[in-house]
Formats: sequence, structure tokens, C-alpha cells
Amino acid sequence: MNRRSLPVLGLVCGFLVFAQCGLYAQAAGFNQAGLVLWLDASDAASVVRDANGGIVAWKDKSGQAHHAVPGEGSAKVGLVEAAMNGLPVVRFDGTGFLDVPPIRSTPGKLAVFIVAQRLPAQTNGREWQRLISSTDGSTGNDNKRPSFNLIHPPDGKGSAFGPTVKEYLDDDVKIGPLAIGSNNQRLKGNHLSGDIAEILVFDREFVSEDATQGVIRYLSEKWKAASSRVHEGWTRVGPLGETPVRANDRYPLTDQNNQAGWSLHEPTSDEFNGDQLDAAKWWDHNPTWRGRKPALFMPHNVEVHGGLLRLTMKNETVAGAPQGYDTFTSAAVQSRTRVRYGYFEIRAKPMRSGGSSAFWFYYADDKDHTEIDVFEIGGGAPGFERKYNMNQHVFRTPAEKRHWSVGGVWMAPWNLADDFHTYGLEWDDKELSYYVDGVRVRRAAGSHWHQALTVNFDSETMPTWFGLPDPKDLPSTFEIDYIRTWKKAGQVEEPVLK
Repeated sequence: MNRRSLPVLGLVCGFLVFAQCGLYAQAAGFNQAGLVLWLDASDAASVVRDANGGIVAWKDKSGQAHHAVPGEGSAKVGLVEAAMNGLPVVRFDGTGFLDVPPIRSTPGKLAVFIVAQRLPAQTNGREWQRLISSTDGSTGNDNKRPSFNLIHPPDGKGSAFGPTVKEYLDDDVKIGPLAIGSNNQRLKGNHLSGDIAEILVFDREFVSEDATQGVIRYLSEKWKAASSRVHEGWTRVGPLGETPVRANDRYPLTDQNNQAGWSLHEPTSDEFNGDQLDAAKWWDHNPTWRGRKPALFMPHNVEVHGGLLRLTMKNETVAGAPQGYDTFTSAAVQSRTRVRYGYFEIRAKPMRSGGSSAFWFYYADDKDHTEIDVFEIGGGAPGFERKYNMNQHVFRTPAEKRHWSVGGVWMAPWNLADDFHTYGLEWDDKELSYYVDGVRVRRAAGSHWHQALTVNFDSETMPTWFGLPDPKDLPSTFEIDYIRTWKKAGQVEEPVLK
């Protein structure tokens, strides 16, 4: 079936679909306001199949007639009965996908909820498999706004997962054209191998957590599915609200009265008030890595001046640079000691270019290799100016041999490169909490992050994420006013030499 036949399909079944939609949603108990796409595999009337069982249309129950049909060049996807909580699902085998025509051509509010699973028999080695992808062709990258995508697990790898409710909320994206079970660019590696049970897309903002939980609860109860938050944690949606006022520099902005009993940890604290980097505390490069190609870390791009640590990216090529390093140089600073647990606070201003500004922790030894990314910001990368990207990686532990990650993105109400803000991470043996201007923007379980890690500031080129920097935006500088590390009484330990 092609899209030209959809109006006929809509006329034939529109009344039935709309009536069922109203009755089901009323019973389900979630607010339908702004619902623009509702695909439900449990509703037999909404799944149209050919004589061989292939799906020719997955009909939209929102009443908007945004029906999903096989994309050009796609193999057929099928319906599998009793596959999730006794209900049918739409199965994608890594070769088929569905298309939905454009729903909204102007950027605005968005909320997406998807129920999906991947059985052990469906696993494969493909990365970044899309549950849903949206791009209108203005950008070839569905990671860049006004495009968006959803993947699961968070690292996109083809590992198995049980019935899961995945959510995505944004405030400045277009809706469609959509690809269900693929990337709109038709990248074969992004085709989904897994099952999708239900999709809800709203063109409105979910202001309250109660509203979000109402939809998650409906889907979780219907499909016996766990919220992805159990694994991925919680990430703030919307503005910070009231922010704490700093009364002193002795304690974290989040705890100015020191109710937790914090004490300053000097080995990874620095006000950067001199005229050179403190070589007893910091390397002016990364001792084990040259940087992400094509940008080469160079010590001459690190300076301490005017009370600031400054990391600069430049449009230049270094004579004799290793193969693949050309056109750009950048900067890295790494702590000479490792640290585990505490509260880490910086005041910083990201660079305004396609180069990244990053504050992160990592270390690798024979047994463990883990990483915590407090932020990776593309302050001048189109579509990333307001994205506060947070992540946690496990590359290797005695029990985990395969790389995976879990993270979140908070959409700041401002362009992050516009000014200085205060950024923090509270890390203990149970949980990691991320803060902006003293307000929590993310919370995640600390299940795997118990290794002493180095503290890192750097700027990298991210060709497949932020895109390469525009040379006219360079040089650009990531500025850090200070880093202060505090520990609670039970966390104090001798610094670990790198």
C-alpha cells in the first residue's frame, strides 16, 4: 500500500477507529489532549494485513489519520499474537520498517511513549537501532534538532530487553515524516530487530510529572512493562524553577548549610587563580589518548589566565601529526590522581562552536573500565545549543564484557554557551545525581560506578554527533572558573595515584 491510498483507508475506517479510540482511552484513564498518533497492536481492527500476513497499514487511533505503512524498499513487518502479556505485537526483523507522513512541520512541544521488547532470539550486533525516527530532510542527522529519535537500550546495541515503556519529551522539534523501526535515512544498521506494542505521540508539553506518570502507568499496566526509568533513571523536563542562592564558597551550592557534613577534597579542587596550570594536580593533556580524530589534543591550547582555566579549539594542522589528525587542534586537562565518590562542582561556560565542551570522569585498568560524563555540550553545533547531555558508560567490569551506557538529555531554557553556570555531580555508592545551578536535572542508579576515576576537562571533535566545527567559529574556548570537590565523612580516602 502506498500513501496515496491512505485517504480512502481513513474514510472507510475513520469512524470505527475514532470511536474505539475514545472508548479505549476513557477506560485507560490517560489524558488524550494533543494526541496526534496512536498505534496499538492490541487493537486487531487497527492492523491491516495482506493474504500472507504482512502488515499493509497500522492505523492511527488518535482520529488524525496518521496511518503507518511499509516504507519504500521495506520488507513487510508482521503481527505476532500473544507476544507481550498475552497481547499481539508488531515484529520487526531488521529488514522492515513503517513510514508515517508529516504530522507537524513547525518546531514545538513533543511527548512520545513507546512500548517495546527484544527477545533473546532477536538479538544481533547492530548498534543504534531506532524505535522511531523523525527528520524532515533539513538535516541528515536525526540526532540534530528539529529531528529526534528514540533507541533502546540507551547505547542502541542489539541486546535483549523485556517489555519496556520508553518515553521522550522535547520542546522544539518537528513531528515527521516518521520512520517506525528505522532511521529515516534508511541506514540498514539502524533497522530494528524487536517488537513494538504501542506508540503514543502528543504535540503538547507534559508540564507535570503526574501527567507523564499517568501515561506510563496506563502502558505499564496494559502490557506488564517496566518503565525505562528503572534502568535509565530520571531526567528533568522543563525549566529549573527556583534555584538556590550562594551564601558561601565553602560548601556545595546544593547544600549551603552543610547538612551532609561535606569537607573539601584538595587534590581535585582548584580555583585556577594563578597564571599557569598546577602541575602537581593536573596534566595539560590526556596521557593515554591523543583526542578524537580529526582534532589533536595539544598542550598549547591549555592556559590559566584571568582566574579561568581555558581550553581552546583551533583551526590548524600540526606538522608531523599522527595520521587522521588534521585541520583542528583541541585541548585536554586530566587530574594526576583518581577519586571515588563525592560532590564535584564547577562553574563554567562552554565554547560556542561545533567542538565539544566536556566535564567527565574515567579510568581503565585490567579489570574495570568505566566512565561518567557530567556533561558533553555542543554549544555552537546546530540543534545542540540547549542540549545538556549526560551519560554513564560501562566498557568492562569483571561481570560485564560488553560496552553499554545509560544517560539523559536535559533541554536548557537558554543556549548553554551564552554564559557561565554552575554544574555539579553527586556520586556515591548507590546513586548519581546531576545538577545545574544547584537544581537536580538527572538521577540514576550507581550500580556499576565504584572505581576511582580521573577528573577530565576537554574539547573534542564529534563528527558523527555534533558534526565538524565550522572553521569560521574558531578559535573557540571552553572556560572553567573553578572545580571544587567535597566528600562526606564516610567517603574520605587517600587520593589514588593514576
